[in-house]
Amino acid sequence: MFQPASLKGDSPTPIDENVRKKFIPIYLLVIILSFVPVSILEYYIILYLWRTPFYLMFVLLFPLNLIILIYLLQFSATLISFLFLKTVNLIHTPKEGIFERNIKDKEYYFWNLRNIIKKWPLYVAASNPFPWFKNRFTLRFFGVKIGKHTLCDNTWISSEFVKIGKNVILGMNSTILTFGIEQDKFILKRILIEDGALIGAKCVLLPGTVVKKKAKLGAHSYSEYDFILKEDGLYRGHPAKIID
Repeated sequence: MFQPASLKGDSPTPIDENVRKKFIPIYLLVIILSFVPVSILEYYIILYLWRTPFYLMFVLLFPLNLIILIYLLQFSATLISFLFLKTVNLIHTPKEGIFERNIKDKEYYFWNLRNIIKKWPLYVAASNPFPWFKNRFTLRFFGVKIGKHTLCDNTWISSEFVKIGKNVILGMNSTILTFGIEQDKFILKRILIEDGALIGAKCVLLPGTVVKKKAKLGAHSYSEYDFILKEDGLYRGHPAKIID
């Protein structure tokens, strides 16, 4: 698998450069609308507190005000993006499979469109003082399933077609990749990680991977497409092979 120069992959929502300019108005609209609740709140705070005798209170409450604004922006960005996604998915339902890496292909085109809609809230979530909200809140809002007591704060997780069970540990800098590029083919397949699985640091799971209950993948390993890690198995290597 390789990533062509036209595909910017620095986040869980890469965008093909061939359609980026076309989608910019949608991206900007998501940003503008997400600032509306923040602007309204700040307007009333200034209206009622930025006057005598409340100047001191305004200054003392500024740190709290800033924190509230950050999380209000994150929530509103996520909500606006969610509503846009619902509309787009009504027009074209996301599908798994192997498609042409061409903007004339509906699946590839709408995958890029979904990514541009999700890009701003994921950026805000990753940039705030508590970035683990990106995996624990925002990705779940977009349909990624993450079970209770799962540790995944430092993992790069694709923003769709991912289901992670309970009590899973995903190592630092590991990658859960539900999309892939092979020459002129675009691959989009679900990844399933069942309860109690352990993925070591800097591992890569390619599209279609299934990790059964309590399976383990050693650090610096990667799975092949549609690979199944059997229950309680220990895997390691490039590509991963069963050790025990």
